[in-house]
Amino acid sequence: MREKAAGWKRTVREWWEVRQVVCRLKVELNRKYRMHTAQQKVAGSIYINSRCVFLRKELTEGRYVIIPTTFDPGQQSGFLLRVFTDVPSDCKELSLDDPPQTCWTGLCGYPQLVTQVHVISAEGLQGQDSNGELHCLNPHRKRYLTRSQASDPYVIITCEGERVRSPVHKDTRSPNFDIKGLFYRKKPKEGIHIEIYNKNVIVDTFLGQVTLFSDPNERQEQHTLHLRDKGSRQDNDLPGTLTVRLITSTTLVNI
Repeated sequence: MREKAAGWKRTVREWWEVRQVVCRLKVELNRKYRMHTAQQKVAGSIYINSRCVFLRKELTEGRYVIIPTTFDPGQQSGFLLRVFTDVPSDCKELSLDDPPQTCWTGLCGYPQLVTQVHVISAEGLQGQDSNGELHCLNPHRKRYLTRSQASDPYVIITCEGERVRSPVHKDTRSPNFDIKGLFYRKKPKEGIHIEIYNKNVIVDTFLGQVTLFSDPNERQEQHTLHLRDKGSRQDNDLPGTLTVRLITSTTLVNI
């Protein structure tokens, strides 16, 4: 990926004077627009006087933003960014700051809020699989081995028809999801739905759900909620809790 710098020429000495570093930040799984606040940094090279900076890092499945920076602020230059991955990465430039207004905006509406949903973790989920750890009921005689039940959970975040799905976490009842979704909302009063499922070979099974409402004036960002059933039984509690962090702003370029 090359910055658009037609006609930009620099001498070798000038290139060496630019101290470059490459940062990789873990962002929302559905981010389409530029970042406006700092997020979790997962990798970065050291600042060095060199024309070329190389960084190799093993990353978990997710979406990341790569930012070439300079040690001193205000320095500008053309640059060439190459990305090599073991699997297809669909790497692309984030060129827009927020959703563009089109000829359909007057008819379909324009987002009033932007909300970042960070699903942190779940605790005490229902164990639906029998492939967990082995436990001995009598450790002295080594008899009556039982296998604890676990699940292969994943989470789906839904807001105004847009969905974000996490990777599957194997053999656990307390997954550390640590995933984010970013939603530009046209209907501020509509809830944000988060569902947890157990991955199976044929049909995935339901583990629980929560529904949240986020307001820009809300001071409490982090919530720990009991999972609920769905449909006509959604008032019933299910095993487990879910910890979620919400940030909402009326300024679309605040997140």
